[in-house]
Amino acid sequence: MKEKVLFIRLRLLGDIIFTIPAVQMYKKKYRDSEIYYVVEERFREVAEIIPGIKEVISLPDRMSLNESFQFRKAMKQNGFQTAIDFHSGPRSALLTFLSGAKNRIGYRTPNRNWAYNHLVPRKVRNTNSHSVFNQARLLTPLNIEVKEIPPYPEIKINKEQISDGVRKAVKLDKKIVMHIGAKKKYRDWGIEKFSSLIEKLIQEKFHVFLIGKGKEEETRGKILKDRFDLYDFTGALSIKEIFFLISYSDVYFGADSGPLHLASLTRTPLVALYGPNIPEISGPYRKENVKIIQMNLDCIPCPQKSCKFKKVKCMEGIGVE
Repeated sequence: MKEKVLFIRLRLLGDIIFTIPAVQMYKKKYRDSEIYYVVEERFREVAEIIPGIKEVISLPDRMSLNESFQFRKAMKQNGFQTAIDFHSGPRSALLTFLSGAKNRIGYRTPNRNWAYNHLVPRKVRNTNSHSVFNQARLLTPLNIEVKEIPPYPEIKINKEQISDGVRKAVKLDKKIVMHIGAKKKYRDWGIEKFSSLIEKLIQEKFHVFLIGKGKEEETRGKILKDRFDLYDFTGALSIKEIFFLISYSDVYFGADSGPLHLASLTRTPLVALYGPNIPEISGPYRKENVKIIQMNLDCIPCPQKSCKFKKVKCMEGIGVE
């Protein structure tokens, strides 16, 4: 009987992508094992592109008491021997405990250690270690060394799963995919900066593809579409289509946000704007053809709860040129 293991990373897009090397490392060590991956339903598409996953288990963003008991019943029926919580938040800790797995692994935390019987320090002391490395460290109780983290594996998308509009767009010359949001205001470059850059790119005969799945991105997409002759794909594409669009484009451009990490799974050159976060921790895990633009300010990093400047200087200060 094959050993079954439960990987739990409920959200977000970038954090789920950061677990991919850990999936590869586990499969290399335990080739005959079966990995089941637990995510929130809104991130199911991301988990489905990860190589090596036997099955994706998606859950609602909020679960009733009855749904929690149903999860517990289903997990025990599956007979998981190991559950690894790559987040160790309140909800994921509870799910790990409810899994009934003999080995339950999570980060050492002040209030949730009861959920696990194997604890790993959340950070290595006095170092800015990348999130990919920190998540891979959760494999150490399973006798998996993390001295050498593998690169992202090649991911291929079937063209039959891609819409005609996207397949036609990637046949154009000089293509730039631009993510025009950031989810958080402290990482947002602002629509006028994006607009100025787009104007210059179009003057240089580039085809600009706008992406983003949130309401803010869709609103901006409509505004920019009215201003310029470009391709507004905001709100319209699946994760696989966004991945495909980036893979066949010449450059990806965007701020520190989830789509940047999706782009890092491709070989397309990346230009990333970083504000309050440290790229050494949360930057693209891929190193080749990556250009990170960040201001040199003594207030970086910051908790992103307030800003001592009237404007968010670390993003506002990055010029279009």
